[in-house]
Amino acid sequence: MDEMNAWSTFLTTGSVLDYLRYKAIQEEREQNSLNRSEDSNEVFNGRSDYKGTEYR
Repeated sequence: MDEMNAWSTFLTTGSVLDYLRYKAIQEEREQNSLNRSEDSNEVFNGRSDYKGTEYR
């Protein structure tokens, strides 16, 4: 079930359980987008303090 369907179901039923399902889907989507942004900012040499060797 996607986020919009979950929201529509909650609006129809007014059930707390349906709202919690909607929030779980929403939080999962937000967590996935956060993980993707962290992956794009990842340092690919494996160390955050890597200075390289261009000045040796």
